[in-house]
Amino acid sequence: LCLVGGVGACLFGRSQFGEAGGLPIARRALPVRLAGAALLAASVSLRTASIESFRQHGTPLAHRQESRAMVTDGPFAWSRNPMYLGMVGAMGSIGLLMNSWWGIAAAIPFGTYLHLCIIPGEEAYLRAKFEGYSDYVQRTPRWLLI
Repeated sequence: LCLVGGVGACLFGRSQFGEAGGLPIARRALPVRLAGAALLAASVSLRTASIESFRQHGTPLAHRQESRAMVTDGPFAWSRNPMYLGMVGAMGSIGLLMNSWWGIAAAIPFGTYLHLCIIPGEEAYLRAKFEGYSDYVQRTPRWLLI
């Protein structure tokens, strides 16, 4: 929904106000689009590696299923939420591929929703389920640097 809003705002702005209405990031779009392609590839790779880590530990991906293991290796060694990071990164990459600030801005409400509404509940569950989770929280950032 966020992505549709960002793409829609970009396309509407361009149709009503020309190229500048799409809030272009740069006049030369190719370097921005190449950065978007790189971010998209990195985001998909991160999500794929995270899913593979869950599979290796035999823990389900679905939210409503009981976690069987606390995964702290692979991408989870440097981010507690690499799957969500990959999703937000992929959304932001669409903005770069479109060369539009609207597309990048579309990732902000989604990331905020995850940060404020989804992740706290998951962390409370994991803290109650796994004895070492509090130590993991102390040494591993929620996203990347924070």
